[in-house]
Amino acid sequence: MVSDTVAVGVLTFIGTGLATAAGLWQWQRAQAREARANFRTQRVEALKDVWEELSDLEEAQRTSIARRDTSAAPETGRLTQVNLLLLRRSPFLRPDEQEWAQAFAQHVAEIDTLLRAEIRGGRPDADWFASTAQQPAASHVTASAAHELMKLRAKLGDRYAAVVRGSSE
Repeated sequence: MVSDTVAVGVLTFIGTGLATAAGLWQWQRAQAREARANFRTQRVEALKDVWEELSDLEEAQRTSIARRDTSAAPETGRLTQVNLLLLRRSPFLRPDEQEWAQAFAQHVAEIDTLLRAEIRGGRPDADWFASTAQQPAASHVTASAAHELMKLRAKLGDRYAAVVRGSSE
């Protein structure tokens, strides 16, 4: 039969192998957990950056239009910044989030262009609805873009909030 020394050696070898396998498995799980946590942190930062950049773009457009400064160029430089940010942060954004952000920026640019054209064209100001004056030609397009902008802001805001809370990846 098998000597006791050989049996102890075999059992020791099997035990060492099992302990090593369990340790390796635990280490791989810890590495994966750390990678997920790092990715989640990067994702939250990416959504934060996109949210802030889009908010800054919209704020700049609104303040520029509110001043009725027709000499100021539309916010094309900021639009480029938004697009570059989306490109840089794309690994951490879902495709629908990228589409929403691009559409958001596009609607801001569209509204900016239409309102600037109305201001330069000598059209009535935003108080046209309080009178019997004819509605500006682009007002329905502007209103539609503003409505889409509100919907996109809500979608992006909800997603950002969900990711920060940890309830959506």
